[in-house]
Amino acid sequence: MYYWVNQGKTYKEEKEGGYLWAPTHNSSGNSVFHWDNMTKLNPNDIVLNYYKGYLIGYCIIASEYFLASQPKEFNVDVEWQTKGYMIDAKYFLFSTPLDINKVYSKIEQYLPSKYAPLNKTGNPSKIKANQGYLYKLNWDIVKVIFDLARVRLDDYTKPIQTVNEEASKYNTPKQTTRESLVISRTCQGEFRQQILKRWDYKCAVNGVTIKEILIASHIVPWRESSDQERIDVDNGLLLSPTYDALFDRCLISFDDDGQILLSGSMNRNNFSKLGITGKEKINNLTEGNKKYLKRHREKLVNL
Repeated sequence: MYYWVNQGKTYKEEKEGGYLWAPTHNSSGNSVFHWDNMTKLNPNDIVLNYYKGYLIGYCIIASEYFLASQPKEFNVDVEWQTKGYMIDAKYFLFSTPLDINKVYSKIEQYLPSKYAPLNKTGNPSKIKANQGYLYKLNWDIVKVIFDLARVRLDDYTKPIQTVNEEASKYNTPKQTTRESLVISRTCQGEFRQQILKRWDYKCAVNGVTIKEILIASHIVPWRESSDQERIDVDNGLLLSPTYDALFDRCLISFDDDGQILLSGSMNRNNFSKLGITGKEKINNLTEGNKKYLKRHREKLVNL
């Protein structure tokens, strides 16, 4: 299945936490189709991420949905009920965000007549996202967007032509598991703040100070960390998007001196095009950082 998610106010928090979240009901107690779509997601479904006029990447669903309170790190000016649907998701960034004003003409013919994620405004050259969270897509749209983003996913090349409209049955996590997940994720906002302070609000590698784009990256990924490791400041680096994307995929790592290590699986010309010379270095690593980096280096892709 393929979906589109509008994350204008919550993208950063959801990406950092590795999840999607939507309320079960609005302030009037009514359910809404684009929130109810959360219950139809299955592991390995693909969701395109829309944020402030751009498709900036996609995520792959990694769990079945479960009920969870609104994440405390959300800072949104809307009247939502605190109870919601949550689902684990693995986020990936496009190398270049796609402007929806340029994308629309290429996918317009494939958009459904009802419940489409985009629409034209009074200005034909100005495309606007509809007010809603999660929308179903068909393979034709996803293929066009992946082609534009130059993303190749061999595991997802077979189109899915039909959509099952029946409610899916899920074996949701036990109560204690749900509580643990929610408690851990509410710490994500605090973790980011601590990482920002730890690295003096600068990318640990190149010193970029644009706070809005800096990412608090876990050295040992969230999914592989214990509850304590997930909130351990030593398990975090503050990285700009390019470094974060490569580090997350184990295409780069760092030795105990902070010197960058480049994966042998990626052509050096591609590193160069991304502005990476191989001479980059992180200063001021702690002993704790080094402990986690040792585990990260074990997965450095060198095929």
